[in-house]
Amino acid sequence: METSQHSEAESQQEKSDFDEVIDTHKSWLKSVLGLGALEAKLWVTSSAQLLALMCGVIFLLLTTWLLIIASIAALAWSYGFSLVGILLTATFVTFLSSIVLLYLVKKTLKSMDFTRTFDAIIPTDDE
Repeated sequence: METSQHSEAESQQEKSDFDEVIDTHKSWLKSVLGLGALEAKLWVTSSAQLLALMCGVIFLLLTTWLLIIASIAALAWSYGFSLVGILLTATFVTFLSSIVLLYLVKKTLKSMDFTRTFDAIIPTDDE
């Protein structure tokens, strides 16, 4: 009889220790998830700010490009070039610039090959 009571007390103690470990792990996991959520909120806020700043930079670069073209056109016009020729030349230069940028975009997209990353994460049978 005494052995069964001792065994019950021991199992109760083991249950309470196990419950305590579970509660500790739940608390730890909740803290980690809370920290992750806080980091995600900070990242989203920083990303939104970065996106707004990048839009501002793009707008200023576009404005600068247009002002450079306008300045060159005004200078050429002051030297007696025809306005139609100046506008056609500016259009051609802008079009040529866009083709060069499009080529660079395609080249960059081709170089963004994730097969090496996938092979490092998920190795194939050959390796």
